[in-house]
Amino acid sequence: MSHLTHSELRNGIWSGQLEGAADTPNVIATYQGVEIAGISVTPLADRLWSLKLPLPLEMLSDGVHSCVISLATGEKIGDFTVIAGEILAGDLRAEIAQLRAELDLLKTVVRRELAQV
Repeated sequence: MSHLTHSELRNGIWSGQLEGAADTPNVIATYQGVEIAGISVTPLADRLWSLKLPLPLEMLSDGVHSCVISLATGEKIGDFTVIAGEILAGDLRAEIAQLRAELDLLKTVVRRELAQV
């Protein structure tokens, strides 16, 4: 079984490490069901491989974009998501504010219950 670890996303290139494959793995990355060209697989150590994937420009635009990484056998080994855009940033801030408010409410209830014990 192979294990994929995300390393970084820099300058439009996603990097990761794949562990477990004895021979050079045939890795496929897809975005919206279409295979992304240009993925490179290079050996780092025994059963450890470096993956580099240039992201298509469509992924670097407003919204939420996901990429699925799998082996040619069909085994899904990982995925990652790119989130971008001004509108989305506001949505995330609102979501975090709501989570904080719910956490404050939960803390108040727990403290009240513990004070009664």
